Order: sequence, then structure tokens, then C-alpha cells
Amino acid sequence: MGNESDDNASDEGGNDVYVILGLALEIPIAVAAVLGNLLVCWAVHYNRRLRNVTNYFIVSLAIADMMVGLFAIPFALLVNAKQPHNRFHLCLFMNSFVVFLTQSSIFCLVAIALDRYFAVTKPLRYRRVATGRRALLIILSTWVLAFFIGMVPLFGWHKDPTDVVQCEFMKVMDMNYMVYFNFFGTVLPPLIIISFVYHQIFQEVQKQVKAISQLVVGSENDTSKRLAELTFKEARAAKILAIVILIFALCWLPLHLLNAISVIVKVVPPYYLFLPAITLSHANSAMNPFIYAFSNREYRRTFRKLILRFTLCNILQDVGCTASSHTFEEESFQVPSHSVQNRNGLGHNTTMTATTVTPPLASPIAMKRLIDRSKSLPPHCQHRLLDGQS
Repeated sequence: MGNESDDNASDEGGNDVYVILGLALEIPIAVAAVLGNLLVCWAVHYNRRLRNVTNYFIVSLAIADMMVGLFAIPFALLVNAKQPHNRFHLCLFMNSFVVFLTQSSIFCLVAIALDRYFAVTKPLRYRRVATGRRALLIILSTWVLAFFIGMVPLFGWHKDPTDVVQCEFMKVMDMNYMVYFNFFGTVLPPLIIISFVYHQIFQEVQKQVKAISQLVVGSENDTSKRLAELTFKEARAAKILAIVILIFALCWLPLHLLNAISVIVKVVPPYYLFLPAITLSHANSAMNPFIYAFSNREYRRTFRKLILRFTLCNILQDVGCTASSHTFEEESFQVPSHSVQNRNGLGHNTTMTATTVTPPLASPIAMKRLIDRSKSLPPHCQHRLLDGQS
């Protein structure tokens, strides 16, 4: 009895350490996942250049990652604290919901890989077939399928509820479901498919780059050069998304492998191995916005604009100014009649006469115009706004 009491005391003490460590690691990840992926969704809504089929799939992935920060991580922290007590089906739902979000992310990655494959291998047909409506139907289908896969335990494939008092993952989830059905059936095969698809993409890109390089060297045709630029752009996009998928696999495979060991080898690894594996899987949801920001110029520019705009709006609101966010939308300057390059980058000249143009808020010109505009505000607003720019 004495040894048993000592063991229980040490377990409780160890559990307290895990709870505190989990809070310290998971809360910053949850905040970063929510804010970062919200910024991705906002950027695609804000910037028309980012509104394409591939980015619709990226937004779907961002929503799944954001829901990890909003729901999955709080659920995991509760389970880490062995809560709730005597609520088997609520505990089962919380754990099943995490599986659902993981599965939706995997299906989004499959959709992204196939989208890139058709964009590279059949570019002309892709531009005709790949529409926003079809993308939304595919996204909806992936979420519905992921939901049913994640909620399978609620339909009976779970542990005996009479044996469960505390909420623990392995006490409510049937690990045969997690390993044989989830990992070997719905996680590993999609990752293998994605790897094969990207291998085919990069092989095709190498062929196209080689062929177009020879074409460009022997020709001064603008069409050939534009085709080369388009091919390099598609190749770069494929590389960025391949990085996203590789990081996803590296973050999630350790946890699935530990689960597989516990079922196949019949040895449950210690919790100090599970804790970093769980944390790493959640951290993946906060990584993608940083990948987009560092790898994609358009995302980086849009993020900078949105963050700056949000910051300036808050400065004005904090000092009690009446200016609203549309003040920044309408910040403008007059352009005299002259030729400028069209925004679509095709290079032809267009005459603009006494029109209003909105400069990027991130540019020095925009900052100067905004400061000039602030002169019409009350003195205390001018002072605070200028302080906010320093």
C-alpha cells in the first residue's frame, strides 16, 4: 500500500509538471496559429492578385490550422489535465475533433498537390477547368469526408466507457482505430500520393525549364520570355508548397509512429516522449504563415500592408479620433497626365488623367501622404499619429 501511494503521488506530481509545461508551450502556439492563419485569410480577401484556385485551397488549410489554435489546442490542454471527469462522450468528442482537423489538413494538402500537378503539366486546360466554384466544391467535399473520418469513434469504435473516469486519449480512443484505420488508412496513403505527385511535378518542371531555356536563347520573342517567366513562377510555387507538405509530415509523423509502436509492439512509450510529439504536431498549424511570408513576395507585401494598416487604425482609435478604417482605404494622391505601366505587368502604356490612386501604406510615399492628411486632424491626434510612425 505504501509503494502504491508513493507511485500515485509521483504520478500526480509528474502530471502537474506536464500540465504546466503544456500550458507554457501550447498557449503561444495557439495564439500564433490563430493570428497567423487569420492574416493569411485576410490577405487573400484583401489582395485580388492572391485570389486564385491554389490560394483558395491554402485558405482552407489556414482555416483548419486556425481551428487547431481555437479548439484542438484548448481540448488537448484539458485532456492533458485529465479533464473533464466522468464525461466519457464529451472527452471522446474532443479527441475525435482533433482527428477531424488533422484529416482536413491532409486532404487540403492532397488538393493543393493535385492542383499544382495539373497547373504544371496541363497549363492550358488547367486555366479553363480550374474555377473558383469547382475549387469550393472540392474543399467542401474534403471537409465533409474528413468530418466523417474523424467522428468514426462517436459511432461506436471506442473504448468501454464504464472503465473511464479521467479524460485521457488512450483511455477513450481505440488505438486500433488510430493506427490501422487513421494512420495506415487515411494519413499515410495521402502522404505517399502527395510525395509521388510532387516528384512528377518537379520532373515535368525540369523538362519545361530545359525546353524553354533553349527556346528563349534562340528567340527574342516576348511570348517565349513570358512563357519562361510563367514556368519559373509555377516551379517556385510548387517548391513553396512542397516545403509546406514536408514540414507537415515531419511534424505529424512522430506522434503517429508513437501510436503505432504502442499498438504493434505492445509497448506504450513514456509520456515525456508523447508531450513533445503532440506539441510538434500542434506547432505545425502556426508554421505555414511564416513559410508564405518568407517564400512568397506577394504574401509578404500584403502581410506588411495589413499589419501596418491595422496598427495605424488602432493608433487613431486609441486617441479618440473619429477617423475610421476607410480613411486609409481612401488615402490618395493626384497623378498628372502621363504614361504609367499597367498593374497587370504586361508592359503597355496607359494614360491616366487626374485620377486617384491608392499607394501602398508600406511605402515612404504613402507614409508622407498619410502624415500630410493628418494635418486636418485635431492636434493631439496629429501628435500621436506621428509618434506611431517613429
